[in-house]
Amino acid sequence: MGTEVFDACVVGSGAGGGALAWKLARAGLRVLVLERGPHYRARDFFHDELAVCRRDYFVPNPARDPHLIARGNGAFERSADAWIACCVGGGTVHMSGYFFRMKSLAGWPVTLDALAPFYDEVEREIGVSTLLSHPSAAWIEAGARKLGLNAFPIRRAIVSSEYRGRQACTYCGFCGSYGCEVGAKSSTLETFLRDARLTLKPRCRVTRVLVESGRAAGVLFLDEKSREQRARARVVAVACSAIETARLLLASDVANSSGLVGKNLMFATLASGYGRFPRGDTSSDRLPFIDRAVEQAEGVILFQRPHPNPIFQAEKLAWNPSGPPAWGSELKKRMREFFHETRTLEWESFSDFAPHAGCEVSLDPDVKDPAGQPAARVRIGVHPDSLATSDKLAARAREIMAAAGALRQGQTSDERVYTVLQCGTARMGTDAAKSVVDPACQAHDVKGLYVADSSSFCSSGSAPFTFTIMANALRVGAGIIERMRKREL
Repeated sequence: MGTEVFDACVVGSGAGGGALAWKLARAGLRVLVLERGPHYRARDFFHDELAVCRRDYFVPNPARDPHLIARGNGAFERSADAWIACCVGGGTVHMSGYFFRMKSLAGWPVTLDALAPFYDEVEREIGVSTLLSHPSAAWIEAGARKLGLNAFPIRRAIVSSEYRGRQACTYCGFCGSYGCEVGAKSSTLETFLRDARLTLKPRCRVTRVLVESGRAAGVLFLDEKSREQRARARVVAVACSAIETARLLLASDVANSSGLVGKNLMFATLASGYGRFPRGDTSSDRLPFIDRAVEQAEGVILFQRPHPNPIFQAEKLAWNPSGPPAWGSELKKRMREFFHETRTLEWESFSDFAPHAGCEVSLDPDVKDPAGQPAARVRIGVHPDSLATSDKLAARAREIMAAAGALRQGQTSDERVYTVLQCGTARMGTDAAKSVVDPACQAHDVKGLYVADSSSFCSSGSAPFTFTIMANALRVGAGIIERMRKREL
């Protein structure tokens, strides 16, 4: 077994892990990043819906590396649900790039003022744009105005012009679910992890966080050839996603004196639909970005063009809210309307997901991953108040579509939970009996053990929170650097 020594070992390379590793390396620390997935480059990305979106290009095959998912009181089943991405850059590689700042941190032991400079730092370092949008945005703006609402431009983590040696967006439209073949998407792969001052090891699966005398000592991991290795470090930061971070902490039997690791799991409450509009001028059909949102007390409604994936769109067109899927002449009729006769605008609404006892992560007693570790067992439940809030947002979205002149409206799915947005399983707080980590995101139980992803969040907010993961990770990094300077770590 080989052993290397570092100042910090970061487990995971997504929004939290990538940002934290960059912050620490910039301060001169010797940093190791361990990522269980491959290290793709821009040249490895391509537009193939079957290969990229429906196979194991980004997420594991559940036949060999599953999550065990149960909804409500249902039975647990093998699934690829609630995986984000296993590759260098994590979910930021195939994100759509919607960037929102939290409007409130109610219940957090951290203030917005404390987080604000790190939001600014993220924007400056990676490049965040308010992109030129589709002419159809005018329909949404007009519909919102009729209802006394404001439809505002959305910031996207996509560069609209050359930025720090990265190419501008080519407006292909294949943002969500795909990697960016020109590097315009501001993933941690293309930004923070390009820093040559850190050591990045892909295809390395961490199996255990090591603790000695009450402080973090390093990790055990399997390298790309499945050989067990050990890395020693003064600081270990876990940033594997809320579900996988909880799984690693539980499997390591660390940081859980409160019994709360895996509890308070939150996702985003979701509703979605569409409006069909007159076809009109088709010259702008290839412009992908509408990028407008309306903010309500209950949450945020995003308006967008349909994703260009044809199989995905055909499945949505075939879907019926009550009854078997459409097929034959009925499906052809729907496809003709969608692809040729009308213009479609879609909406998604996001609202706060209340934590409760029916939503949590634990270890499955029977199913193991390829390293012999227990698979994550995830029970997904939604508090009734969250569903009611989501319903209010959905009603408002339909009102905006009607006011904008939609010829017809419909629902795109009956899914109420967006599992790619996940947080809360290692909650931060000042009371060690009621939280897992302190306000600096250091474990109450283990000195030098940090959580640097959304697992520490005390609320999900009412919009996609990737921006907040990055900002908080930089805040955590600043705290680690200061403690090391004072020789407290």
